[in-house]
Amino acid sequence: MGLIENRDAQFMLLGGFIIAIGLVITTVILNSVIFEGNMAIGAGTQSSKTEIVNLMQITKDESRAAYRNVSAPGGNRVPMISNFNNTTRNFRDNLSTIYALNGEGVNVSWNVTNWNNGSYAYFTDNGTVGGSPNWTVIQNVNNSNITVNVSTGGFYINITNSTNFWRINFTNPNPQNLTINNSQINKNISQPFTVSFINGTNATGRFNITGYAFGRNFTRARDYILYANVSYSTSRVRADITIPISVPW
Repeated sequence: MGLIENRDAQFMLLGGFIIAIGLVITTVILNSVIFEGNMAIGAGTQSSKTEIVNLMQITKDESRAAYRNVSAPGGNRVPMISNFNNTTRNFRDNLSTIYALNGEGVNVSWNVTNWNNGSYAYFTDNGTVGGSPNWTVIQNVNNSNITVNVSTGGFYINITNSTNFWRINFTNPNPQNLTINNSQINKNISQPFTVSFINGTNATGRFNITGYAFGRNFTRARDYILYANVSYSTSRVRADITIPISVPW
């Protein structure tokens, strides 16, 4: 009887040991699976973030290019908007086709209400009322021409160099159109200089600044703020983003 009891006890110990080994192996396997799954999800999420950022930048660039190609001073907005819609529609369709080949979904749409209504942008850094009111438009400028059309409110343009500044005041609430050529600027301040907008939330309108800076020609111009909605979807990620786009720059 004693031998039988000892043998049973040994079998029980052996069974417990086998179960313990099995639990350890199972835990290690599960941890490995969870770790690899998290790594895959993390990698997929990072890739999707990069893809969304790229989509936003491509949409901005294409929107601005489409606007520049159909815009002309004094032109009729109706045919311009129609041409813009046709151009961006082709871009949207081609983009959707390219992403569909990779098993991803992309759709882009545009809101051109501000353009259609003639509602100009604010003179802030991003063109919206919530943008920074005081900002630098361009630095290290030579041989510049500045055209500003103010429709509402009032603000200032500061043209400064290392020693002094020249302020152009737009305080009259009535519409004002002003063109400042390079010779006028040179009479008031020496080159190179910096162009800044001050109190940009007080006024809406258009601006166009051309010249030479940092060794090359430049253009800084803005008429309206358009909005593009970008929808992006994969098996793991879905995103719906509205982007404010200042046009033409």
